[in-house]
Amino acid sequence: MRKHVIAASIGALALGAAGVCGGAAAALAEPDAGAEPKTLVIGVDGAAFDIFSQAAMPNLRKLQEGGLSAASNLPGSPMAPTVSGAGWSTIATGVWPDKHNVVDNSFTDPRYDEYPDYLSRIEAADADRTTAAIGTWGPISTTVFGAAVDMRVQGKNDADTTARAVSQLQRAETDDVFVHLDEVDGAGHGSGSSSPAYREALAAADEQIGRIVAAVESRESFASEDWLIVVTSDHGHTPSGGHGGSTKLERKTFVIAQGAEFAPGSVRHDVKISDIAPTVLAHDGVERDAAWDLDGAAVRDLVPDDFDALRPQLRSAVQEQGPGAAPGWTDAAPEGWSVDNSKMPTGGAPEFAGWSFMTDDFFSNAELGQHRENNVRSRDVFAVADSDEWDDVNPKGSRNFDSTLVSPEYVLNGAESVDVSFVSDYAVDGPQGAAVWVVFDEASGIPRQKLVDYPSDGTRENPVNRVERVSLDLPRNDSGELPAGLTLKFSYSGVNSAFWAIDQVRVEQPEAPAPAAEIGLSAESVVAGGAVTVRGTGFGAGERLAVELRSEPQRIGEAVADAGGAIDQSVVVPASTPAGAHEIVVIREDGTEIARPLAVTAAPVDPGTDASAEGGAEGGAEGTADATSGADGGSAGAADAGSDAGAGADGASGGSAGAGASGAGARADGSPTTGASGRLAETGGSLSGALIGGAAAAVIAGAGVLLAAGASRRSRPDCA
Repeated sequence: MRKHVIAASIGALALGAAGVCGGAAAALAEPDAGAEPKTLVIGVDGAAFDIFSQAAMPNLRKLQEGGLSAASNLPGSPMAPTVSGAGWSTIATGVWPDKHNVVDNSFTDPRYDEYPDYLSRIEAADADRTTAAIGTWGPISTTVFGAAVDMRVQGKNDADTTARAVSQLQRAETDDVFVHLDEVDGAGHGSGSSSPAYREALAAADEQIGRIVAAVESRESFASEDWLIVVTSDHGHTPSGGHGGSTKLERKTFVIAQGAEFAPGSVRHDVKISDIAPTVLAHDGVERDAAWDLDGAAVRDLVPDDFDALRPQLRSAVQEQGPGAAPGWTDAAPEGWSVDNSKMPTGGAPEFAGWSFMTDDFFSNAELGQHRENNVRSRDVFAVADSDEWDDVNPKGSRNFDSTLVSPEYVLNGAESVDVSFVSDYAVDGPQGAAVWVVFDEASGIPRQKLVDYPSDGTRENPVNRVERVSLDLPRNDSGELPAGLTLKFSYSGVNSAFWAIDQVRVEQPEAPAPAAEIGLSAESVVAGGAVTVRGTGFGAGERLAVELRSEPQRIGEAVADAGGAIDQSVVVPASTPAGAHEIVVIREDGTEIARPLAVTAAPVDPGTDASAEGGAEGGAEGTADATSGADGGSAGAADAGSDAGAGADGASGGSAGAGASGAGARADGSPTTGASGRLAETGGSLSGALIGGAAAAVIAGAGVLLAAGASRRSRPDCA
């Protein structure tokens, strides 16, 4: 079922916007039509992103200049320490450790059956593609990437791994390659990320990256190929050496990507290592299945939300020490949103006084080891309510934090259900509660409903860290009407407890129900033989419609709905139509009918052109006995325009001559001929024989005739 994404009524949701970096988006290079998609992912184990600027890395910088750079943070304990098993598993599978279940380097109970690596997914989608995983660290080729991969091989060292990767990439049949380089991690363990040896190891890895990329660019078929090249890392290193903890240098990782999907030199804040696998799959044309339950997304599919628009307004810390001096928070809500702090006590940490908006660098580093590091499903800027950090001031007040975040109004489209989704990271440590309320537009009179309710007490072990997806059947008011709009309220309260972080709030509905098809007529009555315009809306684009006139059905035209489902069709009511009450009926392709009443009046009879004169082709003009027998009646007994139709016997005799079904006129002696269907029901008033005969001739002459309908379309018809 197609879904309609609902933007806030004030247009605040920039849904579908391209990128999240400031300024105009750069134009993207389009691959040649028919270019074969190919992918290369290079992982540099233990590479600390913040140290790159201190090392000679020209090849990596060239990739950055030609594509995308995005830094982000790994989770920490208890989700997983910053170790290789967890990091590479997230990169390969597109899900975080709480799903793939690799939390150390022992791979005790991985869920690769449920969350396989991306090369295995490529093989499942197209076994003809040639895939390879080449790594210096053994588990890359034996465990992280599965047996479905065509070639899995371990290099003796990074030089050997590079040589094997170059050889593989030179083969024409190669499609998708993962390469793992390990020796930067060794240098980090040996002397720390602040050492010259570490920077030298980064430079050596950069040279190897250059050789591997050159192997791609030197392929004979390179010009007809569409390459995606990604460089990333599983974790960083402390200045003195080692990793596994939650410090900035250990958790910081990155995605550097070059390809037609990415604007040269672009920097983004919403891309994470969990997005690498989905991005590769999308590049290769592998359709994503919702049942895979991936945490990551193809970079081209990432959509910024309202909170991300706050990045230019972020400020440096006022009281908090952990985040450092970099801007990372604001209490100013995005356009259309508001924060209700009417129940908030005064005081406390200003950065956390009610709902505020933060980056992960700010929030997760406010105080390490309290689960804030595990807010990995939020992106860029997100909303935070944190009773713990707000109350952690001297002296502690142990007061009740109570704040509500209010969304803009979302205008509903008339469908009977609505789907609400948002990223939710909710941790509990003492008395605390949270709920999401749906508040309907005031005019509807419908009371608010609780959409989500979180526990009021528990432990700091995260009871919620997921994307919440809730479908709501919309209530109707006492008049049976659906609400026209809704607002979401995120209410949180706690006494020095923990926190609630939300992000990526989305409101969607099924496509609006098609409006009921309606028709109208340009006039309520028409003279037989005249035209009436049938106008209508609510039809399917291009739907072919039959138009009938009913008392006895006769087809009088056809219509084709335009792209907007409207019709504007002129049809002619046959002159033979008897006066009285009728219906214009539009018959749809599915056989259903829509009718409007139409009164038909008899066509006025011109005595000088009685229908019998034309209808009596075989005996009309010649049907008078001689000039003296019908001198006053004309050639068929019709008086001229100024004479009395019943002036004399000869005139009456001539009028009767047109009463036969064939319009045969009169016998040679002037007496009338009568066809098989010569009767006409009177619809009012007493008429002379001449007029009755003329009307009957008109009906009979026109009976059974299908008249072509002339069509004229208007894009926005005004229905009668």
